[in-house]
Amino acid sequence: MALLTGKAKTGVQLFMPKLGSFFQVVTVIISTLAIANPLWACSSFRVLTEDGHNFFVFNFELGGPRDLIETRVVYYPAGTELTGSAPDQLEPASWISKYAVVGMGWFDQPMLAGGMNEHGLSGANLNLPNYTTYQDATEADDGNIIAGWDVPTYFLTQFKSVQEVREAVQEIKVVFSLWNVRGFKLPIEFHYTFHDPSGDSIVLEYIDGEPKIYDNELGVMTNSPDFEWQRVNLNNYINLTTEDAPARQVADVTLLATGTGSGMLGLPGDYTPPSRFVRTVALTQTAIPAKTHAEGLMSAFRISNAISFPEGPARQIIGDQVLAGKTDFQLVADTGNRVMYFRDYDYPNWRSVDLGTLADNATSKMILDPSQGPKISNAISDMLPLR
Repeated sequence: MALLTGKAKTGVQLFMPKLGSFFQVVTVIISTLAIANPLWACSSFRVLTEDGHNFFVFNFELGGPRDLIETRVVYYPAGTELTGSAPDQLEPASWISKYAVVGMGWFDQPMLAGGMNEHGLSGANLNLPNYTTYQDATEADDGNIIAGWDVPTYFLTQFKSVQEVREAVQEIKVVFSLWNVRGFKLPIEFHYTFHDPSGDSIVLEYIDGEPKIYDNELGVMTNSPDFEWQRVNLNNYINLTTEDAPARQVADVTLLATGTGSGMLGLPGDYTPPSRFVRTVALTQTAIPAKTHAEGLMSAFRISNAISFPEGPARQIIGDQVLAGKTDFQLVADTGNRVMYFRDYDYPNWRSVDLGTLADNATSKMILDPSQGPKISNAISDMLPLR
């Protein structure tokens, strides 16, 4: 979600920024996040092709001033030294990355929100407020503790496959800790999705103080409620179909569908996590099957665009401040070819980073601002005479 400031107004009028200190803006957004803000949203899914390719997609929706959140494309080579976080009096885990990773950085922090490693293992954290309870840890666990925001970076830098992640979950303690962002301490409640080139996919949640791993046959995840609830909720939409409704006779009146798509009447269109989950399942499962790599990539782009949303329709008002939701960053990981595609809200063109090339040639950490890029090209020179 993006932060716009201004007096609360009625209707659909957009809010213009109000002159004020950056500190005030930061305080509002941090305070909102600190109460398990429901607008902190994300969505993820996968696209499988008939010729064996797997694309992992992560739409990141947090918002706020760009110079606060600082979404970035970040590359860590193998051999990068990393240290997790732990509550006071406990010692966090420190490790050296086994595998190169490229992903999305945020909040000027070393840990990634999501990404992919050089073996194609991909994953991300998504918000799960009000349902997450992390593990307990004691001094006996010192050196083997990480915080909720460390999870994607830890597993992506240390393991090659989803199966290895399954086996390693019990080997590390993930605990509740306050995340220090810009001098503010935020409570974090996440769940996690992991995918690999084989098509294997899981969801990892921490419920009642224990890790819960779910096979994710549909490959879709959003936010609260928990994953089991989201899957059960799909039963409420069992009537949805790709086939248009036929004409129906009611007494002496013939009822006709008003246009194509009538089989999907009732598909939710709002931006709540349950509705985004249902809509993403519907779009991924009814898409024309992708036969080739090229078709799969285009399908991933199109569905990612279809479930993203612009700044404005989802808002939360706190005093005279208005938080407006939007899709800040889109990530598509080609897990087989180890290429990450990305798009930023402020720069609409898709671009790519070849992780294989980076892993072979780049030995130091690298960063890129995704909001900056070449200008949109003028197509006049590409136009041809009409014959």
